[in-house]
Amino acid sequence: MTEVHSFGNLPVIAHAWNKDRTQIAVSLGKNDVRIYQKQAGKWRLIHTLSEHLSRILAIDWAPTTNRIVSASADYNAYVWSFENNVWKQQMVELQRTSRAVCCAKWSPNENKFAIGSSDKNVGICYYETEQRFWAAEMIKKKPKSTVTCIAWHPNNQLIVAGSCDYRVRIYSAYIKAVDGQPQVSSWGTITNTGDLLHEFQSESGWIHDVCFSPLGENLAWVSHNSIIFAVSAKNSSRTTMEITNYLPFRCIIFVSESTLIVAGHEFSPLIYNYDERKDSIDFVEKLDQQETSTGKQAVNRLFDQPSMQTQTPEPISTHQSMITQMLPYQTDHTNIVKISSTDLFGQVVIWNLSGRKIKK
Repeated sequence: MTEVHSFGNLPVIAHAWNKDRTQIAVSLGKNDVRIYQKQAGKWRLIHTLSEHLSRILAIDWAPTTNRIVSASADYNAYVWSFENNVWKQQMVELQRTSRAVCCAKWSPNENKFAIGSSDKNVGICYYETEQRFWAAEMIKKKPKSTVTCIAWHPNNQLIVAGSCDYRVRIYSAYIKAVDGQPQVSSWGTITNTGDLLHEFQSESGWIHDVCFSPLGENLAWVSHNSIIFAVSAKNSSRTTMEITNYLPFRCIIFVSESTLIVAGHEFSPLIYNYDERKDSIDFVEKLDQQETSTGKQAVNRLFDQPSMQTQTPEPISTHQSMITQMLPYQTDHTNIVKISSTDLFGQVVIWNLSGRKIKK
C-alpha cells in the first residue's frame, strides 16, 4: 500500500524522519527547516528552525541522539538539539568553506557527520568536548568539483562522496578522538583521516547520489547520463554499468545486498538487481503500479498541443514531478521494507516493498 502526504505546493528539497516516524523535517526550498507532527491523520507544523540565511539543501535526523544537522547555501551547517521543548542550534566550524554546503549525513553511530560543499570540500565533523563546539576535519585529497552527495559505510569509519568531476571516491572517515581504534575494512586499510582508498570514474555526467549496501560490501551510484553504476568490495577494480533509456536518476538506495532502487526525472522509482558474479545490473519492475507511460512520454505530453487544450489529464503516476530524494522508512533486520520519496510538488510518498521482487 502506498501512502501519499502533501506539504503544500513548494518543492521538497530534503526530508528526514525522527526515530518513531511520528515527525518529519522538510526543506521546502527556503531558509528554514519545518518540523511536522502527525496528529489525527494530519500533519501539523510544530517547529520552524530558521537560523540559516539561505536555502537549506540537506537535512539529516539522528534517531538515537535526536539531533538534526542542516546544511545550507549560506556556507554553514548547524546541529540542532531538542532541549526544554525548543530546538537549539550550534554552528559547525567549517574551515575554509566559502560556498554552499550541499550535503550532510550522520554516521551510523551518530557521533559524527560528514558534509560536502560546492567549493570541493569534504569534512568529517565531530564534537570537541573540551572546546564545546562542532569541529570539522577537512579531507586534503579533495574532489576537483562540487561535492553533490555523501554516504556512510556501516562500520562508521568510511564515507563515499560523489561530485561533479564525474568521480566517486571512498575516504577514511576515521577520527581518533571519537573512534578509538580503526576497524578492519573490506574496502582497504583504515589509518588516517581523509585517506583516499578508492576512486571510480563514471563515463560522463556529474554524480547525483551514492549509497552503500546494508552490509557495506557493495557500492552504487547514479549520474546525470541515466547510467547506474555498481562495484563490489570483492572486486573493486571492476565497475558494472547499466545504460538505461530512462530520464536521469537523482537518487539511489540499496534495500538489500543485491537489490537497489533508483528514482529521479522518471517520476517512478525503479527496482534493479545487482549481481557481482555475473557483472550485471538487471531491471526488475517499476515501483509505481499506476504508471502507464515513461517519464519521457509524460514530459512530451506537456508539449503536445491537442492535450494542452483539454482539461488537466488524469494522473498516470503517484509522483507528478521529479523525485528529489529517497530515504529508508522501515527496516527488517538489514533489509529495508518501506522507503519514502519526495518531489517538486510538495509530496512525500511512502512505498511498501512487501510483495516486490527483492533479493535478500
